Amino acid sequence: MKYKKINSNDFVIPPNALVTLTYMGNLVELQYMSNFNNRQRTEKLSESEYVVLSTGEIKEYKTEKAATKNQTIESVRKTMRKIRLLVQTNVTDRTKVRWVTLTYKENMADTKRLYEDFRRFNQKLCYQLTTCGVERPEYIAVAEPQRRGAWHLHIIYIWQSQKAPYLDNRELCRLWGHGFTKVKALKDNNIASYLLCYLTDLDIPEDIKEYFPEGVKEVTATDGTKNSVVKGARLNLYPANFNILRHSINIQYPKRETMPLSKAMEIVAGKSLRYRTTFEMSDGKDFETIVDKQEYI
Repeated sequence: MKYKKINSNDFVIPPNALVTLTYMGNLVELQYMSNFNNRQRTEKLSESEYVVLSTGEIKEYKTEKAATKNQTIESVRKTMRKIRLLVQTNVTDRTKVRWVTLTYKENMADTKRLYEDFRRFNQKLCYQLTTCGVERPEYIAVAEPQRRGAWHLHIIYIWQSQKAPYLDNRELCRLWGHGFTKVKALKDNNIASYLLCYLTDLDIPEDIKEYFPEGVKEVTATDGTKNSVVKGARLNLYPANFNILRHSINIQYPKRETMPLSKAMEIVAGKSLRYRTTFEMSDGKDFETIVDKQEYI
């Protein structure tokens, strides 16, 4: 798909349009699409060939390696969107949240071991909390790959009916037992964007910045240090068929409903417009649509 940014101030949603409202905790997202692509584009002819229905052209499928890599990156992008929705839906009060990072001393690249280690850590932590009279938290856990092949885990712990308790980092490190740990309170509720930057952007050492003349951006970390990153470069590090997202059973999914624009505007009336983007999306052939997204709080 190709994307072209449109100035939102120059675009007006037709008054008789149908829109979709997505409810995510304190946020409501309004989305309009001018056209929907419901047509079948291709038809499989054999294990190696397919026909493009609009032109009759017969093409060969990409090699398994290339196709798998493209599918992996697209799958990761979809997972990132899912992470954003889950975080925004469930993180509604930053005082009830703690962000815990688990790392390994060794170059640990075993994905099965990663989640088994987390299962044991989470079990020990929840047992310790409940014996102290603290409720068991819900969690959203996301795996982060490193350049060297090692894995980290970022866990967002969410308490439903009480403020987040104090978590001693030394005790977390003891319970984890595989390397360093870090626990943070949140300074604002924009944790989804912050987390996704961790998961997609790749830190670049100073001595190889010259090889990324257009992709490198300088960013300032929460501790004030400056880093050079390539936006989205980490997507290529995720392996195929690996689920980078896990969450506890009571994590809520966003709710969606389609309705006339007039009804949607009644629902968001009185809320503040926090973000809006408008763009044209096309496949470069015979399908194009205008998408307008508005986020209210």
